[in-house]
Amino acid sequence: MAVACISSLSLTAFAASIASYPADWRDWPVVGESMVPGRDVVLPEETPLFIQEAVAAYNWINDGQGTKLTTHVHPDKIEQYKTHGPYSDGITVVGVYEKPGVVFVTEHLSGKPIYGTYDVNGKDISSTHPTFEPQYCESCHNTYQDICINGTCSVPVIDLFK
Repeated sequence: MAVACISSLSLTAFAASIASYPADWRDWPVVGESMVPGRDVVLPEETPLFIQEAVAAYNWINDGQGTKLTTHVHPDKIEQYKTHGPYSDGITVVGVYEKPGVVFVTEHLSGKPIYGTYDVNGKDISSTHPTFEPQYCESCHNTYQDICINGTCSVPVIDLFK
């Protein structure tokens, strides 16, 4: 019994957000709008691998119906964001899945990105799904450094359907 409790505690600690939740993110400038298509959407053949993987990871959101993704950048980091960094320390950007209200946070510490996932009220939800865990975010962002420069990614899915 004690072993199961220790194991459960370890998993919870492993999945906790590392980046801080910025309570004022709604006041930050919007720098982009995109979408996560629903699970039944077929992506065009020329879709970059990063987008294919991101859609596969998150197309279950909103009961598989898809959702709008809005990107907000901290007002002090707009100029840094325009050139994809390097970034000064502090919270840099949030990506918000409008339905069901998921806030992905990228913060920089000593020039390195760290990640967190919250609901819109600031509750850490990183342990509620494997793709919300900071380690998952870090792995994907590191794999696709041609798109995710200095920890911030920018290839809007919506552009594929124009």
